[in-house]
Amino acid sequence: MTQLIFIESMKHIFITHILLLLFFPHVWKAQAQIKVVNANTSTPTNYKNGSILGTDSIFVIYSPDANGKEIEASMQVYYGPEGINNFTWYRFNATTDLFDSIFTETSVTISNFTTDKQGGYQVRVYNNELTVDTLFHAWLFIELFQIEGILITSSTCETMTLNADTNFNAVFTYYDLVDFTPLVFTNAVQFAWTLDPDYTTLTANAKPTFEAPVEPVSFTLTMSDVLKFQRKYLLNIDEETTNKFNDKLLIAVKADFKGQSANETEPADTTVHPEAPHGVVFFNETKNGDEFEWYFYNHPRWMADEGDTLLTTSSLFEPLDSIYYLHPARKEDIKIGYDVALYAWGPVYNEAEDRCLDTLRKTDFVVVDTTQFPNTYTSLPNVFTPGGDDFNKTFYYLEGSAEDNLPVKSIKYFSIKIYNRWGNKVYDYEDSDGSWTEDGVQGWDGRTRFGGMARPGVYYYVILAEGWDGRTFKVPGYVHVF
Repeated sequence: MTQLIFIESMKHIFITHILLLLFFPHVWKAQAQIKVVNANTSTPTNYKNGSILGTDSIFVIYSPDANGKEIEASMQVYYGPEGINNFTWYRFNATTDLFDSIFTETSVTISNFTTDKQGGYQVRVYNNELTVDTLFHAWLFIELFQIEGILITSSTCETMTLNADTNFNAVFTYYDLVDFTPLVFTNAVQFAWTLDPDYTTLTANAKPTFEAPVEPVSFTLTMSDVLKFQRKYLLNIDEETTNKFNDKLLIAVKADFKGQSANETEPADTTVHPEAPHGVVFFNETKNGDEFEWYFYNHPRWMADEGDTLLTTSSLFEPLDSIYYLHPARKEDIKIGYDVALYAWGPVYNEAEDRCLDTLRKTDFVVVDTTQFPNTYTSLPNVFTPGGDDFNKTFYYLEGSAEDNLPVKSIKYFSIKIYNRWGNKVYDYEDSDGSWTEDGVQGWDGRTRFGGMARPGVYYYVILAEGWDGRTFKVPGYVHVF
């Protein structure tokens, strides 16, 4: 083993080792290396003279930690195969291109060194007999990588703009150890925003603008670098959150509603199909609304000037007064209906008592079922047995999928008269609401207007009906009573 002669500086020692590398490669690199025990990550060097130098590690520590505490690097060298050795630590001086001695430990197997200074480090490992004498190198990058907070730079009724308040130094300079050419490692930073609940991920930049929230929301900012290290910051916004001017931030409002008619089992978001005359129940599903105005517009067929004609208004959260829709759509205009509009104001958010406003108008939201009436005798049974078993015990409309067996809808007047074969009227029923129900019984149960049961035989009937759209129907026919 060639003995090293210490000449005027460690730079000469380093150059001597370069020469030794050419003739005695085992002297330059052994199996031990400098480690940074608490490094968050590392990346290899890309030396200009990599064919001579090989690669060393750039250890990266992100400081401060999640609690804001500055972090020191815990560096370590272990040269196990050769037992007890001496360790001298050096830090690279970019002004002189020299490694300055900073610390020596003798007669140990592991050497530890703690520092808060980034840069290049060299460790000479040797014993007193100089049977061991080698150098190791590593670079330490203590990167400022911190999220100070999330600033809300703009909050309007339509949009909100955030600003990531961050600190980071993403550029680290190290040097080729042959000609000391400066080399740059750039650790680029990226941003990602996650919103909860029910929001999509925002544009990956530091100052995103998005639709103003209408309910409490949590923003999570994730800052990550090319080495995949991340920091996160959470900001919650609710009804009590304010800016530096004490203005509320959750100010936007989103108008929405549903409707349900008596003949429907679930509220509808698009179109409600009641029969005439029926009221429609409205469900206010507005988010972040405080004050409301409802506007109900007439069916266009009944507008004298073919423009918007207001039917009624309401300022309740959900209209409780009776709103009846009378006019069914014609078959050819089955999609023409009543419009419903909701104006919703959000909470007061500043000293001027300003509020955000959102409006929603649903066109043809209430489409009254067109008048339907089975206008042929085939829609009624031709045989029934009053007082018998449950089968055919009343005379009423047939149920089924046949075209003549359509359900009765939007009828405002109904009457039926039934005669025996001698022309005597035995049954008479009339209803101004269009129904055929008497004493809880649908249709004719065989009782005559004199109180007794109809005798077996053939009976003749005449049905008259009128729909809410003005159409009239006349249905004559006969039925056998057994």
